[in-house]
Amino acid sequence: MSEELDRNLDLWKNELEKAWLRIPKPFRSERSIHRTLQCHLFRILQELGFRTVADYMPPRIADKPVDIIALNDENEIIYALCLDTLVALAAVKSLNSFAAVNKVIFTTGMLEKKVKESRFFLNEEIKHVHLKPFEK
Repeated sequence: MSEELDRNLDLWKNELEKAWLRIPKPFRSERSIHRTLQCHLFRILQELGFRTVADYMPPRIADKPVDIIALNDENEIIYALCLDTLVALAAVKSLNSFAAVNKVIFTTGMLEKKVKESRFFLNEEIKHVHLKPFEK
């Protein structure tokens, strides 16, 4: 599954960066970028045949919802995805509070040094993908 996940993450990274670039520059606020990418991921996962839920708030967590979870037919969480500027402790706590086959944080921060420093919160269960659409 790891090879398949890595392949999917590469494809999704490419798709999300393209979606980000399609947002007209005057409309690229942090919130609009986040929400546009969340909607795009939602569509991608639905096209793969998953049942998707946006803004899932795990039990016993009050800080941050998980942006998207993707469920198979047995209601197992196959993907749990967060989008954030940096790797936030709140996102890591949310993702660690429940079982999921694949957990991923996508970051959008423009200062790559800050993004790398924020990876401190990650553990081996959570994959990280940094989106850099303007470096191509």
